[in-house]
Amino acid sequence: MDFITNFFADKDLKFLISQTIGLIAAALLLLSFQQRTHKRIVLMQFCSGFLFALQYFLLGAYEGMVGNIVGFTRSIAYCFRGKSKFTDSILCPIIFAILAGLGGLMTYTSPASLLPMAAMIISSFVMWSPKTQKLRALTIPTSVMWLIYNVICSSYSGVITEVCNLISIAIGLFRFRNKKENN
Repeated sequence: MDFITNFFADKDLKFLISQTIGLIAAALLLLSFQQRTHKRIVLMQFCSGFLFALQYFLLGAYEGMVGNIVGFTRSIAYCFRGKSKFTDSILCPIIFAILAGLGGLMTYTSPASLLPMAAMIISSFVMWSPKTQKLRALTIPTSVMWLIYNVICSSYSGVITEVCNLISIAIGLFRFRNKKENN
């Protein structure tokens, strides 16, 4: 118990608020992989991405913030998958991948900056897929990239998120295995 008290004793209010926001974002992200439909997964990830962008801003981790801004904007667009020629076109994920790349280059400070950029480029195509089981499985590499980035930028709630995210994805893959609509 002393470890926890000592850990929080030297942290400022801005840091504590950022971690709290990150935990709320984490809950939304983790619940997203338990949703049955693509639209519900994407909508929950929109809310989570917005809160994570705010968290990274408070931490001064601008690469993560920009990546999440692209991510939650992308989530809005992807909600229209199947209802819009643009979002059904391969051009849509290509545009979001380019935006993620440009955002990553604009905020580049170290090789660690490449992690959220690469994760967002890859996930632009992964999240575009209407196949929910493939979406879950292909999210694993991007989750590992975010895990490493969160360790580097001291986003403890982000580290917890990605560990739980990987567990949630595994549970979702198991729960919905062999379901015809999810292949």
